[in-house]
Amino acid sequence: MLVGNKSDLRHLRAVPTDEARAFSEKNTLSFIETSALDSTNVEEAFKNILTGRKSCS
Repeated sequence: MLVGNKSDLRHLRAVPTDEARAFSEKNTLSFIETSALDSTNVEEAFKNILTGRKSCS
Protein backbone atom coordinates (compact mmCIF):
# COMPACT_ATOMS: atom_id res chain seq x y z
CA MET A 1 0.00 0.00 0.00
CA LEU A 2 1.26 3.45 -0.93
CA VAL A 3 -0.13 6.24 1.24
CA GLY A 4 0.15 9.86 0.18
CA ASN A 5 0.04 11.92 3.37
CA LYS A 6 -0.86 15.57 3.95
CA SER A 7 -3.28 15.69 1.02
CA ASP A 8 -4.61 18.95 2.48
CA LEU A 9 -1.32 20.69 1.54
CA ARG A 10 -1.62 20.35 -2.24
CA HIS A 11 0.57 23.40 -2.89
CA LEU A 12 3.50 21.72 -1.11
CA ARG A 13 3.36 18.37 -2.91
CA ALA A 14 6.66 16.73 -3.72
CA VAL A 15 4.98 13.99 -5.81
CA PRO A 16 1.91 14.66 -7.98
CA THR A 17 -1.10 12.38 -7.43
CA ASP A 18 -0.98 10.98 -10.97
CA GLU A 19 2.71 10.10 -10.59
CA ALA A 20 2.08 8.34 -7.26
CA ARG A 21 -0.90 6.48 -8.73
CA ALA A 22 1.16 5.37 -11.75
CA PHE A 23 3.95 4.16 -9.45
CA SER A 24 1.50 2.19 -7.32
CA GLU A 25 -0.08 0.56 -10.38
CA LYS A 26 3.33 -0.33 -11.85
CA ASN A 27 4.37 -1.92 -8.55
CA THR A 28 1.02 -3.62 -7.83
CA LEU A 29 0.29 -1.46 -4.78
CA SER A 30 -2.94 0.07 -3.64
CA PHE A 31 -2.86 3.85 -3.37
CA ILE A 32 -4.70 6.25 -1.08
CA GLU A 33 -4.18 9.87 -0.11
CA THR A 34 -4.75 10.92 3.49
CA SER A 35 -4.83 13.99 5.68
CA ALA A 36 -4.57 13.78 9.45
CA LEU A 37 -5.54 17.46 9.66
CA ASP A 38 -9.07 16.89 8.36
CA SER A 39 -9.18 13.08 8.80
CA THR A 40 -9.54 12.42 5.08
CA ASN A 41 -9.16 8.67 4.38
CA VAL A 42 -7.22 8.01 7.61
CA GLU A 43 -9.71 5.44 8.90
CA GLU A 44 -10.08 3.95 5.42
CA ALA A 45 -6.29 3.46 5.14
CA PHE A 46 -6.14 1.65 8.48
CA LYS A 47 -9.13 -0.52 7.56
CA ASN A 48 -7.40 -1.48 4.31
CA ILE A 49 -4.27 -2.45 6.23
CA LEU A 50 -6.19 -4.47 8.81
CA THR A 51 -8.32 -6.32 6.28
CA GLY A 52 -5.50 -6.81 3.79
CA ARG A 53 -7.40 -5.17 0.95
CA LYS A 54 -5.48 -4.73 -2.26
CA SER A 55 -7.41 -1.75 -3.61
CA CYS A 56 -8.49 1.61 -2.24
CA SER A 57 -11.32 3.78 -3.40
